[in-house]
Amino acid sequence: MLINMNNKSQAWGMDLTVASVLFIFGIVVFYFYALNNPNEAQETIDALFYDGNIIADSILSEGHPSNWNSGNVVTIGILSQGKINETKLKGFYDLASSDYQKTKHLFNTKYEYYFNLSEVMIIDSTDVEGIGLKPSNPENIIKITRFSIYKNKPISAYLYMWN
Repeated sequence: MLINMNNKSQAWGMDLTVASVLFIFGIVVFYFYALNNPNEAQETIDALFYDGNIIADSILSEGHPSNWNSGNVVTIGILSQGKINETKLKGFYDLASSDYQKTKHLFNTKYEYYFNLSEVMIIDSTDVEGIGLKPSNPENIIKITRFSIYKNKPISAYLYMWN
């Protein structure tokens, strides 16, 4: 009988060992997941800022070619001689209104964007609030601010990026 009791205690000890290993493995997996999840959010924000800064710099440039239109545009830019060119602004607005996906492709981004100025933009005698897709309950959103000249007045240009 003594031999049977030892066998039972050995089996119980093995069960306890397997259960402990599984429990510890579960805790380790949980902590790796919990610790890496905030890093993914930070990486998304960093990617948004990276793309946003490049796009804002592109928009507030002369573009390529310097007298671009929707048919030959390589890089969208709305400035001429350091000031916002109303013809290029209208071209950007028209292109984004008719083919938003093309503008995202030209900006080389997978994120959504919305561009506006601190002054109301007037395009074809119409007040325009902004260019691009207006944000609606975005998960992560960033705002890039730049300064320029519009209608001989200093203004702020805002670019919103989100996923």
